[in-house]
Amino acid sequence: MVPSVPPYSDRAGFLSPLVALQATLQQMREQSDANALIQLTLEYVRAVFGAPLIWLALYDYANHQLVGQGGVTLLEDDQALLRAPYPLQPGEILEQVVIEQRPISVPDLSQEPRMGLWQREAKRLGGIQGCFIYPFSAVGRRRCLGILMLGSQVWGITTREEEKALLGILLGQLAASLQELENAWRQQTEKRLEDSLLRLGTAMCQAGSLQERVSLVRQELQTFLGAVHIQVYWHERSQGRFVSHGSATRPSQPPTPAPISKEAKAGAAPPGDGGFSLRELGDMYYTLTDGQVVVGGTGTTRSEIPLKLMQQLRAQAALAAPILLEKDLLGFIWVQSDVPRTWQAAERQLVAAAANGLALAAPLENLDRRIRQLADDQEFVQQVGRSLYNPAELPQALQQAVVGLGQRLQAGAVAVLTVDPDRPSPRLFSEYRSEGKQALPPQFSPLSEQDWQDLLRSEVVAAENYDQDLRLLSWRQELAPLGVRSLLLTHTGASGTATPEGLILVLHPRPRAWSREERQLLRGTAQQVGLLLRQLRSQQRQERQEHLLSGLIATCLTLQNLATPAALYTTTAQQAAQLFRIPLALVVSWQPGESRARLQPPFAAAPEFCPSGPTEINRQDPLLAAALQATKPLQLAQEQIPAASRTWLNSAGLGSWLLVPLGETDPSLPEPLGVLILGAEADRVWEPEEQAAVTLIAQTCGWTLRRLLWVQTLQERQEVLSELN
Repeated sequence: MVPSVPPYSDRAGFLSPLVALQATLQQMREQSDANALIQLTLEYVRAVFGAPLIWLALYDYANHQLVGQGGVTLLEDDQALLRAPYPLQPGEILEQVVIEQRPISVPDLSQEPRMGLWQREAKRLGGIQGCFIYPFSAVGRRRCLGILMLGSQVWGITTREEEKALLGILLGQLAASLQELENAWRQQTEKRLEDSLLRLGTAMCQAGSLQERVSLVRQELQTFLGAVHIQVYWHERSQGRFVSHGSATRPSQPPTPAPISKEAKAGAAPPGDGGFSLRELGDMYYTLTDGQVVVGGTGTTRSEIPLKLMQQLRAQAALAAPILLEKDLLGFIWVQSDVPRTWQAAERQLVAAAANGLALAAPLENLDRRIRQLADDQEFVQQVGRSLYNPAELPQALQQAVVGLGQRLQAGAVAVLTVDPDRPSPRLFSEYRSEGKQALPPQFSPLSEQDWQDLLRSEVVAAENYDQDLRLLSWRQELAPLGVRSLLLTHTGASGTATPEGLILVLHPRPRAWSREERQLLRGTAQQVGLLLRQLRSQQRQERQEHLLSGLIATCLTLQNLATPAALYTTTAQQAAQLFRIPLALVVSWQPGESRARLQPPFAAAPEFCPSGPTEINRQDPLLAAALQATKPLQLAQEQIPAASRTWLNSAGLGSWLLVPLGETDPSLPEPLGVLILGAEADRVWEPEEQAAVTLIAQTCGWTLRRLLWVQTLQERQEVLSELN
């Protein structure tokens, strides 16, 4: 392009544009700011080419537009035009340059209708006619990073080869520097997110109460997000609103705006911390119930948070992540900024992960409170013996209590049986036997309804001559081989307990009368044993839930980062089997619109657990249909599996199944693309927190799978469009 001003060497005193280019490139390599890189580029182009119109713009891939970064015109007041966004329209020359990434010359800008806004502005900018548009992109990248447009007042002007070479070198360095800055920022952000998630998961596992976990979440988010207000709100159903711990009633007047203070930087609650009513949240409540993170800002029309609520809180930007457990909205994490800002993907992910962690930790709060109460109750265990005072050795203390009771009552055997609501048959937990006595059976038949009523009403059932007694007839088969002639039975709960956690059975080889003192001794000991059983169960459940919490966070993060459906299926099965310690996990998947489903490679603890049937089945299979129609994880025993489904789900030795769809079963949402199937032993009982964890894993797999399929579809469409172009 022939310059309309003296050459660069005359203007700046350099020997040649090539020497100036070397100096400019050296300065660009030393820069770490994108604006400085763009300014150096514009200064060189203005000095060397001296064109009356110079415009440099970066390509916004997400919004398919060019964002002006500045330039030169003959009019001094046109910087707004040079820095404004320029949406790309189909058929325009600028879109063609961005897509094809080839330079284009326009003979007369004012006569070219495919130049859109620039055609209309050509005459006003000094009669611009000849125009040259040069795209730039990083080496090895297929994505255009931006364009440089040079305009001249001469019709049909073109650029010489040496000028194209100068532009190619200059813009190539600009693209490489911009790409390097972007990569460095992305690596730094991803590393911060990974470190924050690791610290948060570790700290939450070590915390002893829900309040401590909430405090840890706020501290970690404060470190990651910077100067924002962070608060955790819990759903108080009796009040019909979301409140934070210790918050008072919300004032009727809106809060007075205040600058970011030291308290705000330390994670203080947002103004007006009286909570939110369902009416104030509006549609945002239903969005949170669906498990979605909502964002909002006063400067955008696409805010998902009610504008009235934003104005009332004097918030310029806000973010809310649901604390969701089994489709039950327990609360949400609220992040508020007093200055306008855009929430990055890493920020949303961390807040969402923190909310998921609190959702799993919330059920632990009742257990922690219960364990502390049990620790206080240990002060009343003095009548049983010193062995009950050491909570660190609860199994040994329980065994010593049983032995002491058997010796005091001079019984032939004493058994502690556990009663689980999900298992009607009492199971042997601990026993004492006098010398030479036969071992007790590991499991007893279920008690009849009449026996339960007698036990709960009288608290102690005494059969002085068991052979002639009509009570506890359901246990004749278990007790007859033991030579039992008399017995005592009581439950381990407090008076009036409807569902005790255990039973104590005292057996004697001869008929005998049980005194009132012996019955009181048995009853008092049973209540202390009940405390020990509850404490043992609480500790075991806490350990399981902490293991589940840490494993679930790691599993969800792993699934979200997988790149192929095959790896997603395999990892989902493997992580689920290892997390829940089950012998078999597999995924049955299908593509949208397909009538056939496929059994993906299972993860089995042993070869005999692997299904040996066909690997392709009908999508209308009754087992799959039942799983998709269920509103919660579907639990089935082996005998409940439909006969048609046993042809492909025929694992030997497994009797308990749990099926969860890969996604939401809400009719308003896309249909799930598969079912996660977990197989365990027949006596396996799936706890509520385990079902919630399985649901979260399956939903994470479903969301990731749908994202992978959508990305694949977009890539295929892009290839087709590229060929059409």
